[in-house]
Amino acid sequence: MKLMSKILGVLLVSVFLWGTLGLDYVQARGSVGAIVVHVKGKVKVKRDGTRRFKKLKVNDLLFTGDQVRTWKRATASIILKGGAEVRLNQKSKFEISKKGKLRQIIELGFGQLWTRMLHKMAKINVKTPTAVCAIRGTEADIEERDMLTVKVYEGHVDVSNANGTQSLKAGQMSTVAGAGAAPAAPSEMGAGDKGDWQEGIKVEDIGKYLDSLNSEVSKERKLKLKIQKNGKTKEIEIKLKKK
Repeated sequence: MKLMSKILGVLLVSVFLWGTLGLDYVQARGSVGAIVVHVKGKVKVKRDGTRRFKKLKVNDLLFTGDQVRTWKRATASIILKGGAEVRLNQKSKFEISKKGKLRQIIELGFGQLWTRMLHKMAKINVKTPTAVCAIRGTEADIEERDMLTVKVYEGHVDVSNANGTQSLKAGQMSTVAGAGAAPAAPSEMGAGDKGDWQEGIKVEDIGKYLDSLNSEVSKERKLKLKIQKNGKTKEIEIKLKKK
């Protein structure tokens, strides 16, 4: 009741000051998608709807539509609300897509990321300019540079585009030479193929970050109001938090 009284108070003041009121329940900046758990070096985020990249910090929330970029000798790690950890190598850029429904979608524009699922039900898709990687219960390394290279350390990854699909299991890798090429047949990884860059990223007390992320996902609600007077429109927002 107290919360509703506060909302009604804001509405009455707004109508008094501005005039007609229109209500639209929307999230102004997309839904909560992830929490940042590691940052080293120059790592920045460009929020959806903005033009500039700004410094990213541990404990920052990421929302659908946000873009994250790492510069030379920089790394980052995030935990997705779907239950996956994603580590980003230097000189990389990715976005948390707004298109993910049953699966979260990460769009890797360029660079390299490593994933691991934090529980058995976690599933994500990594979309690159050349193919989509459907990751299931897996540790995998995905690198988009001159070509796409996918390496699977645990679990399974399906690599697909308009020209074909390949299913990879632990210990296998595949490449895609370009957007017009089909994924290559899986091959066994040799000792020289296995990377270890991701091992330099240490995240302690991951359960704490998961609890914080789950709390934000459950409580975030926003009420967006459009108020019209004399042909002018003003938008105000009220953030509702679940008790």
